[in-house]
Amino acid sequence: MNPLKVERINKGLTQLEAAKKIGISYSTLTKLESNHKDASKKTMVKFANFYNKSVDYLFFTTYNH
Repeated sequence: MNPLKVERINKGLTQLEAAKKIGISYSTLTKLESNHKDASKKTMVKFANFYNKSVDYLFFTTYNH
């Protein structure tokens, strides 16, 4: 599972709630969680700050599940 999705679920947030709190569009969040879009550096930092995780973990970790 995508680390962005894992962290969102761990916080108990819906995609819409997370998008609003992070400061991005719902559409962007869904595309990032489903690996259909690459994040800008600015967006990566927003996620890292919100989830208190590294950019490497959130965007460059591969899960084989």
